[in-house]
Amino acid sequence: MMLRVSRLLVLAVLLNLLAWVGEANAIDASVAAMLERVQPAVVSIRTASSGIFRSEMLEDPNVRRVLGLPDNVLIVQTGATATGSGVIVDQQNGYIVTSRHLVADADDVSVTLADGRVFPAARVGEDVPTDLAVVKIDASNLSALKWGNSSELKVGDFVAAVGSPFGLTQTATSGIVSGLGRSGLGADEYQDYIQTDAAINPGNSGGALVSASGDLIGIARGIPATSEASTGIGFAIPSDIAVQIVRELIAHGEYRRGWLGLSVATIAGAQDGGTARTQGLLVNELACNSAAERQGVRLGDVILALDGRTFSTDAAFRNAISLLPANARITLDIRRGSKSQKLHVTLGDSTDRSELVTGQVAVTLEFPPTNGSPACAPTGPVLVEVAAGSAAYSIGLRAGDYLTAINGEPPVSADQVQSVLESTEGSASIDVLRAGTAYRLELE
Repeated sequence: MMLRVSRLLVLAVLLNLLAWVGEANAIDASVAAMLERVQPAVVSIRTASSGIFRSEMLEDPNVRRVLGLPDNVLIVQTGATATGSGVIVDQQNGYIVTSRHLVADADDVSVTLADGRVFPAARVGEDVPTDLAVVKIDASNLSALKWGNSSELKVGDFVAAVGSPFGLTQTATSGIVSGLGRSGLGADEYQDYIQTDAAINPGNSGGALVSASGDLIGIARGIPATSEASTGIGFAIPSDIAVQIVRELIAHGEYRRGWLGLSVATIAGAQDGGTARTQGLLVNELACNSAAERQGVRLGDVILALDGRTFSTDAAFRNAISLLPANARITLDIRRGSKSQKLHVTLGDSTDRSELVTGQVAVTLEFPPTNGSPACAPTGPVLVEVAAGSAAYSIGLRAGDYLTAINGEPPVSADQVQSVLESTEGSASIDVLRAGTAYRLELE
């Protein structure tokens, strides 16, 4: 009886093993078939550029004197090459999405297809905040990838990365989605990355991250330290973001963003199962004469929602704003003190932002009229001196700052600032106006 049971057990194990092997073979076959469809749409990009050769040694006057280099002579480096990846997204017109840092300063851009054909490429458009660019080739018989929906991704979903790491064309690696909505990496202004354990190395940037069905769900951005080999963590720009940028680059050569003109900080509230619940986003910086300041947003406001959508982090809110076009109309749900209200705001143009920054370094500063935001009216005293190492300096006060409020209330004085700094009871805030931007400094 025991022998019969053992034989049945062994038979069951063998049947399960055969089923598992058959399933694994089927999965391998389906992945191979998917990659056969994907790889012809992924290209290798090679650039050549010239630029001024920089070296700390050559900037030393004594070294230049020894070498006989006059002060006004620069050394131009020519023929510098770089390689990366790209993805064909329009087979009829030959449009290819890639990484901006690969092609931005290039004198020549060439594209090598999966079948070995090589074509010169023309730059169509670039977007600095996302590090995306579009180039175009004039070629026939191209393959293109279909954009997927990255918003449907879940941690654990199968993905494959296809590109040219280290110049090794048509390299495919696979893994899973390891994380979503990653930010804080310092690589780009816009950060909302897909994280994957599919190996992504130098040269993969601009390549494809595809789903199990072969849809393009991300554009490879690279790894945290681009001077090192893959550490098992790679990142990609989600397709839902990339497709918006690429369409505008193809149509207009640039992505004209809307500009709100404020910065926010996350307010952590009550604990919920050991995790702090977000209570809103505090407006702690406000650009004077920006769309936000002109249309009613005030320093210290708490943003509860944007067009009915709540945000758990300041990065998520910043990303949402950065994807809106110039002149877009939005509704902000805010809390000011104990009262809640809705503000309807029309975004400015991102070029307004660059003009404001340029104006900040001019000799003459023009402040907005006093009937605007109180935080933007320089009615309080100006800090003539802030000693380095002092309590005032440590919280962020600087010489030249105009004091506009303490705990949200004018008038203010230097004695009040000192009193707030020396107080050990509760929290406090100091509002200052610095070169056209209002700041709220929080003291705990």
